[in-house]
Amino acid sequence: MKKNLKRVFALGLGLSMLFAGGCQAGTPAASSAKGAPDAVQTDIPDLYKSVASKDGIGEDAIVGTCYGSSNFTDEKLMQLVTKHFNAVTLENELKPDCMFGYSNAAPKEGSIHKEDLNGEQIDVPTLDHSRTEPILDKLVEWNSKNPDHKIRVRGHVLVWHSQTPEWFFHEGYDKTKDYVSKDVMNKRLEWYIKTVLTHYTGEQSKYKDLFYGFDVVNEAISDASATYRTDTEQSGDKLTDDIHSTKSSWWKVYGSNEFIINAFKFANKYAPASVDLYYNDYNECDSRKRGGIIQLLKDVKAAEGTRISGFGMQGHYSVNAPSVSQFEEAVKDYAKVVDKVMLTELDVKPSATFDGSEAKLADELNREGDYYKRLYETAKELDKQDGINIAGITVWGVTDKYSWLQDSNNVGGASDGKMKMYPLLFDENYQAKLTYWAFVDPSKIEPVDALKRPTIEIAQGTVNVDGEIDDAWKNAETVKLEIVVQSVAVTCDAKLLWDKDNLYVLMDVKDKDLNDASSDEWQQDSIEVFIDEDHKKPESYQPDDKQYRVSYKNKLSFNGDKCKAENMKSAVKLTDGGYLVEASFKWTDITPEAGKTVIGLELQVNDATSKGERSGTLSWADDTGTGYMNPSVLGNAKLK
Repeated sequence: MKKNLKRVFALGLGLSMLFAGGCQAGTPAASSAKGAPDAVQTDIPDLYKSVASKDGIGEDAIVGTCYGSSNFTDEKLMQLVTKHFNAVTLENELKPDCMFGYSNAAPKEGSIHKEDLNGEQIDVPTLDHSRTEPILDKLVEWNSKNPDHKIRVRGHVLVWHSQTPEWFFHEGYDKTKDYVSKDVMNKRLEWYIKTVLTHYTGEQSKYKDLFYGFDVVNEAISDASATYRTDTEQSGDKLTDDIHSTKSSWWKVYGSNEFIINAFKFANKYAPASVDLYYNDYNECDSRKRGGIIQLLKDVKAAEGTRISGFGMQGHYSVNAPSVSQFEEAVKDYAKVVDKVMLTELDVKPSATFDGSEAKLADELNREGDYYKRLYETAKELDKQDGINIAGITVWGVTDKYSWLQDSNNVGGASDGKMKMYPLLFDENYQAKLTYWAFVDPSKIEPVDALKRPTIEIAQGTVNVDGEIDDAWKNAETVKLEIVVQSVAVTCDAKLLWDKDNLYVLMDVKDKDLNDASSDEWQQDSIEVFIDEDHKKPESYQPDDKQYRVSYKNKLSFNGDKCKAENMKSAVKLTDGGYLVEASFKWTDITPEAGKTVIGLELQVNDATSKGERSGTLSWADDTGTGYMNPSVLGNAKLK
């Protein structure tokens, strides 16, 4: 039922020259207007000194960012890195496809050779360090010249279903041949982890003092099933593709989580004790997926010979989701299982109704600053609690213009490439934004009341749900749906009634292009009704909270413990300009009373295009588009 907020491969940020001058006044950037100063501000506080402090999340905290080789020559970018951060994550340069020289279709000719593993000679491909070492060399140079402000590195990542060439799993490293056995794959897995860790963290490595941690396994829990990701994930990628976005060839070979357990065994065997070992994943605040992640963490901890130091909450969030309360709940749950919890790839997408216009930009930047502020304040409070260690915060990029969110992708979870994003702490002119001041001086940010919602009154009445318009509907006031999230080509007027047994809804949708081609119900032309019966406005679904969906073909789908087909009745009638939905929903948790009962309510229309994709939604009350996970954003309806 939930939308997929999945992250995919990142684009490069960058490393640059180490030294340059320039300064600007320490005022927050309200926009990224052309002609704004682009010299790095030297008269504002160093970010890491605020966060890695007693007043922040601890003096030993990681305050990181990410960059890569694509912006190696951006001098001002490196000035920001060295001024404001004490750690970095290489965005792509330690991922398997980069380690194999981006030879995704097949290994480079002549690269397969024999190496010793536990006294046995095995065939292995040659690793390519040409993109990684120049960046690390520059950091080694910086650290030698700045012993009081060393920058450390997070290794990202050893084992991942994505950005690992398909040929790595096949006989002869040839993807046209059969998959290898588990025994052969275990040897390849151990060889790869041993070789990477020895090269970068081994006693003889010139980089051995750089690394504070390594992501051992990345994104091994499925959004769809909320358990281990398999080779049969429902997605557009195929196992025969050179690399995958969703399906796991690791699971194809093993058929179990054995590769995850072994990865942590091998990492424990070859990584120094000083290097923390992490599992890393996204959508980590979703209550359902959180259960799968926690089970993975427990499975790893319970296995013999493994070591896991913490969990990396990627933190690819939006202004609207997850709520700060959901973040808090997730941190507490993870801290019960692992010693350290860290935000590892934090960035924030805009609110659902932001249209990219200059007129709305200042307000939007303040909203993003407010969200960062509330998230950080919550992290600080959590870190003070016994048994919770917020070990660090890494922002997924330095300046907005280099963010991976600026480009389109064909998997989902980032952006569509059509609207400029503002997800990071510094703008395209290298100036500090309100998101930066959220960590350093939050008084510069205007508090945002995100939960102002309209209220309507619903008259009493009983109707026969058959798609015909009973006379009782004449007593119901018209409710217009006018909030557009993304873009739609639909309109809708609705009416509501109630009696002691049911809430009744009538929605007249005008839509000239009806489509249900998508396998995702939420991407089909449909209406949705959200109900919070006890009106307690929780930030996650409770037993009384419901999300009903009815397609224009009267196909039903549900979200909520008591949101079931037996608790509703619906009829759909196609009209000249669209479709009409009439439905009744049983009260399951309250006995309604006229003049006393108030419920949480939202009415929504999903608009699908002729391509079988949802272009956006039309709603009555919620401007966040997150009612499917957060009932607190619903409107208010008083029964009269």
